Amino acid sequence: MKKKPIKNLFNERAEKYDYLVTKEQPLSYTAESFQKVLINLDYANIDGNNKVIQFTSTLASEGKSTFTSNIAYLLGQKGKKVVLIDLDLRKPKLNRVFNVTNRDGLTDYLSGKIEYDKVVRHSEEVGIDFIIAGEKTTAIVNVLEAKKLQELIAKLRENYDYVLLDTPPVIAVSDALYIAKLADGVIFIVAQGVAKKTLVKEAIKTLKNNHVNIIGTVLTQVSLKHGEYGYGYDYSYKYE
Repeated sequence: MKKKPIKNLFNERAEKYDYLVTKEQPLSYTAESFQKVLINLDYANIDGNNKVIQFTSTLASEGKSTFTSNIAYLLGQKGKKVVLIDLDLRKPKLNRVFNVTNRDGLTDYLSGKIEYDKVVRHSEEVGIDFIIAGEKTTAIVNVLEAKKLQELIAKLRENYDYVLLDTPPVIAVSDALYIAKLADGVIFIVAQGVAKKTLVKEAIKTLKNNHVNIIGTVLTQVSLKHGEYGYGYDYSYKYE
């Protein structure tokens, strides 16, 4: 992966998905913040009941894909067997993280164009497995409710320590709610200064009304005095 300055990690988001600060700058404040999140995630999963974890947010551009890919890398570094899946079928990002074209992905597998051994790929550089979104489709809900997707998640659950789902934001579309049915729990991403407080509260309420298990919230893009970006993690929702 090409090394890029940490100060630009979130300012030029579209061009920086392939930069993992936890890999490139493991001693930075941001990487240390990720490590603290990982400790809390271990506590949240102490009984092994939160194996399939969904990551979502209120709106787009809250650092969700960046956060998820960094967490996946750290879990892999700890010896965990991890697969990261791009379920944001409208605006896929993981192909950028792994520098591959968005072909032979999830939608291609579900439509029968490719087999299981081709849809699951391995990144030697990052040390984890991943599944990109694949060919774009307008039948998003049909894909997310497909029995074959449920069977895929069940198979991955058996083969991996963690199945991480990068999913769309809650407010824009209903996709996150369909995906939540496949997950054991949700980590909710809140970026400082992106979504208004009322919208964040609405997103959280929507998840709770649909009986989604929110196992934690993460505050991203926290600007610090010395110019880096930090992360915070908590089991409760700060705006209530």
